[in-house]
Amino acid sequence: MKQGLSTHFLAEEKLTLGHLKEIQAAGFDTLEIFALKPHFDYQDKKQTSDLACWLRDQEGFLRSLHTPFCKHYQASGNRDWLSIAEPERLRRDKAVDEIRRALEFAEKVSVPWAVVHMGGPEDRFSPRHLDAIFYSLEVLEPFARDRGVKLALENIPNELSPVERMRRFLEDARMHEVGICFDSGHSHLQADPHVEIREAERWIVATHLHDNQRTRDDHLLPFDGSIDWAKLLDALEAIKYSGSLTMELKAWNRPPEAVLKLARERFDRFAECQEELVETRMREG
Repeated sequence: MKQGLSTHFLAEEKLTLGHLKEIQAAGFDTLEIFALKPHFDYQDKKQTSDLACWLRDQEGFLRSLHTPFCKHYQASGNRDWLSIAEPERLRRDKAVDEIRRALEFAEKVSVPWAVVHMGGPEDRFSPRHLDAIFYSLEVLEPFARDRGVKLALENIPNELSPVERMRRFLEDARMHEVGICFDSGHSHLQADPHVEIREAERWIVATHLHDNQRTRDDHLLPFDGSIDWAKLLDALEAIKYSGSLTMELKAWNRPPEAVLKLARERFDRFAECQEELVETRMREG
C-alpha cells in the first residue's frame, strides 16, 4: 500500500521545497502537487525549476499533478471556475489552456498522472456538456501524452460525475488511456463510496481520500466523518487497485507538522482495517 499525500493541506501557503522535503521525511511514499495558484504557480519559472530540480532526484515520489479548476484558489467571493465541460467554446478553451499551462511542468520532471475535474460545480448532465468534455480531452490527452502524462478524470459533486456516468462516458468515447481519480469525499456526498468503487473497477487509476459528514466537502481526515473505511478499502482490494492511496486534506488551522502526523496515524488505521478484513475472510473461509 503506497501512502500518498496531496499538498492540498498547504493550499493557503506558497508551496516550497521545504514543504516537499517535510512530506517525504514524514514517511510518505508518493506526492500529489495541488497545481492551483497561488499555492503552486506553474508559470513561475523559479518555483517550478526549484521543485523540479529536487523532484528529479526523488524517483517515483511525484505521482500526480492536480490541474487547475479555477484561476485563483484563494480568491475572495465567487471563484473564476474553469470547466472542461463548458458548452461555450471560448470559456471551455480558457479552461483547456490553463490546464495545458500546468501540464507543462511535466517538461521539467516526470509526472505519471494529471488529475482533471469532470466539469465544474454547476455543470449539468446533458449531451452538450458531455460533448464539451470530449472536445476538451481531444486536445488535452495528446498534449499530456507528448509529455509522458496520463489523465485521470475526478468525480466531483455535480450531475456529470457519479462514477457510473464517468465510466460510461469513457467507454462510449473509447478513451481507454484516460482513467478515473476516485475521490472518496465527493463520492460520499452523493453515493456510497464502496459501491462506486466496484462500479468503476479497472478505470480507477488514482485516489483522493478524505472524509465528511455527508453535508459538506470538508476534506476531513479519514475516520473523522461518516465514511465506512473498512468497506471502502475492501472495495479497492476487490478491484485489485494497486496505485497510491493519496490523502487530500484540509489543515483546519493545524500546523503542517500536525497534519503530517495525523495523516500517518490514519494510514496505520487503514492497515488495521485491512488486517481485520483478512482475519474475517480466514474465519469465513
